[in-house]
Amino acid sequence: MPNGFYTDGQGRVRPINGKKGRGGFVAAAGATALAVTAVTGGGGATGGVSSVAGEQVTARVGSAKQAARDGRSDKAWQRMRLRVREQRSPDHRLDCIVHSFGQVQEFFVGHRCRSLTRTVIPLADEQGGTAVVSVAWVRTGSTRDARALNRLDRRDGTGDIRALGSSVLAARGVSFTGEHYESTAKGTLFVRAEAAPMSGNLPPALLDGMAEVAVLLPRP
Repeated sequence: MPNGFYTDGQGRVRPINGKKGRGGFVAAAGATALAVTAVTGGGGATGGVSSVAGEQVTARVGSAKQAARDGRSDKAWQRMRLRVREQRSPDHRLDCIVHSFGQVQEFFVGHRCRSLTRTVIPLADEQGGTAVVSVAWVRTGSTRDARALNRLDRRDGTGDIRALGSSVLAARGVSFTGEHYESTAKGTLFVRAEAAPMSGNLPPALLDGMAEVAVLLPRP
């Protein structure tokens, strides 16, 4: 394996310092929170969770996934013990090329994109820690295309679909690194979700769980 990479528990190859080249999406909870909680390369702000706490998070994620599969978005976040904060309306588009970059954008040049839906979900935990999850649903032209897009998007440095509101959020200073990411392809639908911490001590397992649950949510 190339230096600087590792294989996670699901068999995905990830860069040690985050998924390079996915860029473009950032969010913040305000200037004060940024100064205190800025995260670089998966640093110490989210570390130190105990094994007991980790098991509790795992149990919550498992229960939340089932609610997400059942189409119960509110219940899924409740089972994670998270609160949705002022979520903006989803964005529906037909042109995936305009809203992507890198090799992902090149993929859309040669493969049909029937629709693109994006949303950003701001979340808060019981201790007041905050995070944001970016989710994109792409309806491709075929099952084969959806699977191919999923394989491409999972690779490091291949570009991405731009997150909703990325140009506005980019000035705020907290970027997504690809560390807390999940994607799936089902039929002709490709879905990707990525979580980023904003403030507080959110354990990595919880951030991973946010992405794992979000990728199962029904398209709004």
